[in-house]
Formats: sequence, structure tokens, C-alpha cells
Amino acid sequence: MPSKLVKEKKHFLVIWPTIRRDWVSTFYKLEDQFRFTFIPSTFPQEPNFADCFECRYWSEFSSVQQLLDEVKPDGVIFMSIESGLSMATNYLAQKRGIRTFILQHGIFTNYKDYRNREKLWRKNSLARETKDSKVQKGFSTLRFLKKSLIGTDRFKLLSIAIYTKLQQKVGPYWAAKHLPLSIKKANKYICYSPFNATIHRETDRVSEHEISYVGSHELMNYLKKEEPLTDKPFYLHIDQALAQNSFGEETVSREAMIGFYQKLNDYCLSQQASLYIKLHPESYKSDWLPKHDNIHYIRHVDNFNQIIQSALGCFGFYSTMVIPAVYWKPTILFKITYSGLQEELGKMGAAQILDFHDFQFSQFSFQKFENPQLIKTYFIQPEGVCDDSLANCLNEPT
Repeated sequence: MPSKLVKEKKHFLVIWPTIRRDWVSTFYKLEDQFRFTFIPSTFPQEPNFADCFECRYWSEFSSVQQLLDEVKPDGVIFMSIESGLSMATNYLAQKRGIRTFILQHGIFTNYKDYRNREKLWRKNSLARETKDSKVQKGFSTLRFLKKSLIGTDRFKLLSIAIYTKLQQKVGPYWAAKHLPLSIKKANKYICYSPFNATIHRETDRVSEHEISYVGSHELMNYLKKEEPLTDKPFYLHIDQALAQNSFGEETVSREAMIGFYQKLNDYCLSQQASLYIKLHPESYKSDWLPKHDNIHYIRHVDNFNQIIQSALGCFGFYSTMVIPAVYWKPTILFKITYSGLQEELGKMGAAQILDFHDFQFSQFSFQKFENPQLIKTYFIQPEGVCDDSLANCLNEPT
């Protein structure tokens, strides 16, 4: 009897940085169902947490046409479409009938939030990255784009040039909102929940039928009840790389962060508890963090959910991981500037929000949120979303 034909996996080109494991983890879970080819950067760089997949690099190609001809993707997945390279790829893929997607990573909020942070950044990381990509080992973004956008499409170079200049001079989010280019717009925006799609509605002017809600595979893992640790009592602070990171987006001085850590530790000491600080991946190599016998820094950990559930209470700012903290534990968040996530959690009464610069221990009120189901449906897994929702979305016919 003839052997059964094995259906070939759908193949996606993934324009996506791979220097952080958590950015790539979603694709690990889908590798049995789909084939992924990554373009993480112009040239190979370390670390690369997608090295188990096929990886190609912009410098291997002279144009988008060559890229699409060689890779032959069924679809293209972007983390964002902000650079000239990603805009040209999005536009020319769509011209060939290849569907393009923007896939959410981390918690997204609103334009006001990102624009406020943008104003605080001391350096413009996007301008720096754009400049670097032009000079790295002779790779020229402009030459690549000229070979890609030919004929009447050459006029789109002017739009990209104006957009890039606005990104550098004013900020990426300002440019996205005030110059919504059609070549930036994906066919489908894949988001965790309606709250997380707000920024896309505000900048790319997307309609509801252009959005698919799939929940957060990463955060769904945190809905599982864990056995508590039996260590000494501790409070958990979920940190962010506010004073040092590779993007040049520092918003707080190192001195202010050191003082903050020490102040939290003083509180923990007064409660006869340890202070656990879960560092952001951008801070793993920081050498300026204060040392104290009562402070324990957490970097890579196999089961962070268990640590969250074992804490007496949690502290944090506005990172993705404060969502499972609020879901399981009484949580205090510290406000540095406006945060859309903190605003929503405050409205719900899900967390206490205190000022980063002048909070007092007497203000602390560790009250467990009484409606964790609201946190689940609002941020993690909306009603009707199942574990296979992302795969189903990627498998939709063109």
C-alpha cells in the first residue's frame, strides 16, 4: 500500500531579535506544528536563543526579493514593523500575497504610556541601531532598500526616510502615531487581549477584524497552583532595568535604584523577612547592584511561578511579570511616571500604587485582590481563548 503523505509544515519567516530567551519561548512551543526561519539581526550575534531554528541574516541578502525567493515563507511574523528593512519586507511580502503578522511580546499598554517613557529616555536607541546597521561590516540599509523598492515603489523610500528621521528626532511612538504609513501595517495583529491591542489601534489605526486575541502563552503558565517553598519568609520585588539596559532607555539613576533596593531591604528586615529581587534580563550582568546578606538576586530560574506564590507579598513597577504577582499575591507597585498598566490595575483595585521617590513604610497595605479571574481575562486569557488559539490563527487560510 502507498505510504501516507505527510503534510508539510507551514513555514514562517520571523523578523525577531533573539538575544533574550523569553522573547523566543513562544516559538519553542510551536516548533512541532510550524517551521520557523529567523532573521534576528544584520549579522550573527550572541546570545542567540533561536539557534535551534534556522537563522538567516540581513547581510546574506541584497534585497527583499532575494530573501523571499530563497526562504519561500508562507507568512512573515514581526515583533514590530519600525525599521526600513521590516517595512520593505512587510510591503513586498504582501504584494506577493504572503500574509504578515505582528505578534505581541510582553504586556502592551497605550500611546500615552510609551510616549511618556520615550520622553524620559536619555538616548534614542532606534537612531543608534539604525546608524549601526548602516556601517556594520559594510552592510548598507539604503543600498538594500534601493534594490528592493524598484520601479514606482522607489517613491516609498522617501516615506521611509521621513519616517526614520522623525523616529530619531522626536521618537518612534510619536512617529508611529503621527505618520501612519500603509507599508508599516501588517495583515493581522496577534494580541493577548483587547487591552493589549490598544497601542495598535492608536498608532496603526487597526480595526477589530484585523486583530486576533490568543492570550499569553507565557503568562498562562502562571495560572497553575504551585506547592509553596519552605524557605525563610521573604518579599519579592520584580525589577526592571530602569538604570541600565542595552537600549539606552534609562529612566532612573543607578544611585536612585540602589537607594530603592536598600529601602525595600530595610522594610523586609523590619518584618524579619528576606528580600528576593527578580532581575530583568537586561540587568543580569550589572555589577553595581548593592550587596547585603538579606538581599537575594534571582536571575535564571526554572519555576518563577513557585517563587511568586511563596512570597509574603510582591513589589514591582510595570513589567509583564507583575501580572502573575497581582494574580496570586498582594502587590505594591511603584510609580515613576505614568504607566498604562498601573493605571488599569489601580482602577481595578488590584494593586496599591505608591510614588517611587517618597513612599513610606506606613503606607504599605498588603491586601490580596479579591477577583483574580478579572486579571486572567483582562490581561492573560480572554474568554473563549484556548491553548491552541495562536496556532489556529497562524493556520488560518489566506
